[in-house]
Amino acid sequence: MVIDGALLASQTRLFEFSDYVRVIPSQHAATPLGCAAGHSRFGGTGKTFAVLYAAHSFTTALAETIIRDRFEGLSDRRLFAAELTGRSAVRLHFAEPLRLVDLRKAGCLKLGISTDIAGAKCFDEAQAFSSEVYGNEAIDGILYASRLTAENCVAIFDRATSRLASDHISPLVQLQDLSASLSELNVALIG
Repeated sequence: MVIDGALLASQTRLFEFSDYVRVIPSQHAATPLGCAAGHSRFGGTGKTFAVLYAAHSFTTALAETIIRDRFEGLSDRRLFAAELTGRSAVRLHFAEPLRLVDLRKAGCLKLGISTDIAGAKCFDEAQAFSSEVYGNEAIDGILYASRLTAENCVAIFDRATSRLASDHISPLVQLQDLSASLSELNVALIG
């Protein structure tokens, strides 16, 4: 995939965020900004770089990391509490704005790329796009709308995570927002 540099620059924004949320395995609470190359939407082809994901709200972070498509076509929308044990929520902010490619709204259309990059379940095109964008060292990541909740999410490239900070880490099962967020997602917590 090759994207015209001028088009890419036209969709790159300085983005400031605070109180974005990331859900991580609790075993990584000591390094809440850590990330490793792996198979993910914007993880790039060949697992050559890592991406840190965060969402505008706890509800969206929960939907993106835990709920996902697991209840698609099911009327029984129960989640066992044990599935949340061992997970923590991290609040993120940064000291300076990040330069993010904006795929929200008509972003894909303006770049002349498939809308599947921002919204489909299949990651192939998104990974190819992310690999291309990662090659531009002036860009710190990608700003996109969650395909599950339509709220803002960020995918921050590993090279920019040093400009982030975390200020609050809590086990999911101890969060007061958990019940309300699950209710908003029409999911019942049992056990």
